[in-house]
Amino acid sequence: MVRRLSSLQAYSKTVEAIYDCALDPANWGETLRSICQLTDSPNVAAGIMDYGQQRLEYAVEYGHDPTYWKVYLQEFEVNPLLIASHAKPVGEVYTERMLGAAKEIHQSRLHHEWGRPQRLGDFIGVNLLRAGRRVASINSVRKEWQPSYSEHGLQYFRLLAPHICRAFAISDAVGFKSITARALEATLDALATAVYLADCEGRVVYMNRAAERQIKTGSALRIVSNRLAPVNHEARAAMTAGIAGAIADEAATPTTGITVALPDTDRAGLVATILPLDRGRRHALSAPIAAVTAVFVQDPSVTPSYPGEAFAKLYGLTGAELRVLLAMAPGLGVRDAGAMLGISEVTARTHLQHIYSKTGTSKQTELLNLLRNTVSPVKPS
Repeated sequence: MVRRLSSLQAYSKTVEAIYDCALDPANWGETLRSICQLTDSPNVAAGIMDYGQQRLEYAVEYGHDPTYWKVYLQEFEVNPLLIASHAKPVGEVYTERMLGAAKEIHQSRLHHEWGRPQRLGDFIGVNLLRAGRRVASINSVRKEWQPSYSEHGLQYFRLLAPHICRAFAISDAVGFKSITARALEATLDALATAVYLADCEGRVVYMNRAAERQIKTGSALRIVSNRLAPVNHEARAAMTAGIAGAIADEAATPTTGITVALPDTDRAGLVATILPLDRGRRHALSAPIAAVTAVFVQDPSVTPSYPGEAFAKLYGLTGAELRVLLAMAPGLGVRDAGAMLGISEVTARTHLQHIYSKTGTSKQTELLNLLRNTVSPVKPS
């Protein structure tokens, strides 16, 4: 029991560190060390490959032999293992045996001149973002005398993957530069998602431009007495409790945040995610505006975040099916998505089964990964 608790604490701290890296990429070195410990891996590396320029645009590692890492950057920036890995969907965890290119990989110079001399063994990784011909990924490698990655190791990577994806998306949006408190507002204003920052009393102390537009034009969320107030009574109670809980006991808040559906009077609505800010570097950055909680509010029907019309045309989705998909995109379950759209759970599930059939997917996570491959974290300029 003690060991299990220790693992959960290590995982929670690693997730916190990942989001700190979104604000300051210089922290990645130490965070990669934590990922190594969680996955029992001697080394791990992350980077962004620009296939247009045929070079690594950004790279960071932990545990690699410095001499071999230098050789990798000089001679193996583009290699069969990386190419096969980058063909996988964003967010899907893979191992070498899942890539279907074992023969080509083991006959390559990378294997003979770099991997084999280091006695490298099993490989595990996940693609973090895809933008044009640029692909970001992270991977860990074990030594040949270590056992292959088990389902336990895969599960840790699956749990960490969405957090690393978000951190890389934010860092990529600001050019992988450290965000200072002075630049925080400008950075938040660049996001397409509405962001509300609240103080220790739950009062809104900052809204980005997307949030200002949302309050001005929307019918699902208002600000009353300087506090967020959904028009739906149940949603208001849930948001109030979520914000209060995040402020009172941030350690108890799930690392993925608290998700709340915000229906409006027109059978549509928004989706809110509540996260505490009172941790580490995030607290230092938000301190000048006295914020301890962030509320991210998305409109599932807005196409700049999810290119729904193009996605629907590509897979032949009906309007009703697309609305269900977009409602689920921020993380809602079928029941909550149906409630937000004003349809029954049975109807929502029927639409979902049709979507699975048309997209060739069978699970919600698989479907949403397919959709998220086309997501832009920032608003069009």
